[in-house]
Amino acid sequence: MNKKILAAVVTVVVAGGSLFAGGVGTTGAQFLKIGPSARALGMGGAFGAIADDVYGLYFNPSGIAAMEKTEVSATYLKYFAEITYTYLGFVNPNTQFGAIGLGITNLGITDIERRDADTVAAIDTFGATDMAITLAWAKKNAVPGLLKDTSLGVSLKSITSKIDTKSAGAIALDLAATHKVSKKLNTALVIQNVSGGIKFDKESDPLPLNVKLAGAYKFNEKALAAVDLDQGISDGKMYASLGGEYWIVKQFAVRLGYKYGYSTATLGSTVGLGVGIGFRMWEAGLDYAFVPFGDLGDTHRVSLSYRFGK
Repeated sequence: MNKKILAAVVTVVVAGGSLFAGGVGTTGAQFLKIGPSARALGMGGAFGAIADDVYGLYFNPSGIAAMEKTEVSATYLKYFAEITYTYLGFVNPNTQFGAIGLGITNLGITDIERRDADTVAAIDTFGATDMAITLAWAKKNAVPGLLKDTSLGVSLKSITSKIDTKSAGAIALDLAATHKVSKKLNTALVIQNVSGGIKFDKESDPLPLNVKLAGAYKFNEKALAAVDLDQGISDGKMYASLGGEYWIVKQFAVRLGYKYGYSTATLGSTVGLGVGIGFRMWEAGLDYAFVPFGDLGDTHRVSLSYRFGK
């Protein structure tokens, strides 16, 4: 029954999405594609079937149902062209309604030079910002009679974008399910950024609607491997991510991954690579990821987290 339901949902979403696929770069709110987690990006972004921390809010909201302790986490990323990206998340998995979470994403750039057709020198400067506020809910065995060993999750996003004096807004949904096949194997289905689009003035652009199929296998307490397949419905682009994590000791992990689908011909041979490390001490965590983008430059993510409660 689980397999039949999964196949039906994927078929309907992919077929329906093909009706409005507009090509790469045609969607709005592109910042929604930037993964916030240093742990996940160190594994090439293969995190959809893991998603057992605050960053499940981004990769797979149903994953937060597997969390045991309340957690808060923050990420900082220095992106290309002096663009800064920050993320702050909070999840309480132990409410009477299930797991609930809140995430805030902010991307900004300042000092963009303004010119007109008659002036060579810059007239002045302006800035641009993007923000998303995410509220999420998830529950283990949400429908036990129909979907055994399956967690369901949903998130609601309020998205705002501003360029100089112009602004736009949108509402989007993420829908997700994680199925525990065995003690070692998880699978997941996530539909991200379901929305009517975002509109500046009279022009409206679709959000980057994405369908994710993911799997993760935990060999033991030290090692796991994961794979994600992401089909961008609105922009018609598919990516495949493969990654792994190994805890050398209880306090220190190494990570490696690769995301297939980028153009190595234009961006360089290293694009898609992810390398990371993680530290755990008591209830605190520090994660770092190095993610090169070829000729565009290298990016560095740092995530801090803390778990508390029983």
